Amino acid sequence: MTSVKNIVKVMNFHSLIRVDKAKRDALKYFDFEKELKKTIYKIFNNRNLKIDKKVNFANEKGVVLNIYIGNDLGFCGNFNSQLHSAIVNDKDSYKIVIGKKLFNINDKHILFRIEKEEFYKFYPEIEKMINEMIRNKSVKEINVIFNYYHSISEISFEKKKIFPVNIDDVKDEIEGKEYTSDFVIEMDVNKLISSFLVLYICYYIKIYEFNSLASENVMRERVTRESITKIEEKEEEEKKETRKAIKQEKFKKQIDNLKKNL
Repeated sequence: MTSVKNIVKVMNFHSLIRVDKAKRDALKYFDFEKELKKTIYKIFNNRNLKIDKKVNFANEKGVVLNIYIGNDLGFCGNFNSQLHSAIVNDKDSYKIVIGKKLFNINDKHILFRIEKEEFYKFYPEIEKMINEMIRNKSVKEINVIFNYYHSISEISFEKKKIFPVNIDDVKDEIEGKEYTSDFVIEMDVNKLISSFLVLYICYYIKIYEFNSLASENVMRERVTRESITKIEEKEEEEKKETRKAIKQEKFKKQIDNLKKNL
């Protein structure tokens, strides 16, 4: 029991460290994402560039790509249960599945499966798939489905749409200032826009992967903390039983001694 308790304590400690790291890493990407969105908006709305704005429009006859982010390790309660159900009920969409705990699902529409620990190793493969879909205009929408970290006390199961990219939410910030920028671009501007969009989409996948990692470790911290409490309660019960047995043995010896002296 002591060795199990020590293992659970170590996992509890590591989960707390990983929550903070995941939050810090996600914030780094949020800063870049905001600047990238501003750049896309400015190029899209420049009066001197002839841009096929359909590059950021949904192809209503295109495919839906859903990216499911689960996890590899245990000790995190029902972290994967809603994800598992969502994949099973998602009959028509193409899928990318991240997390070994979701590998037991058979679905002909799953394009790619990777362990969460290998996310960055195979991340270029995901980027390549999305790049081809955007350039070929073959995608209707791209969503990320995962456990969203709000705070230590709040985690929600959410579906976030990351394509088409909503660039209008920076409109007020940009148009509230004098905007006189112009561009001279010696290349296909639509390819440039496509590259920006792919970069933006892939950055959001990274942000949500970090967010999911924070959620995973919050849930693991909860489970391991509860497990430690239960182990300690069990240990206390065992100590009580041991003390009770010792007292009974002592009492028995006292009775036996009294009988011998009678």
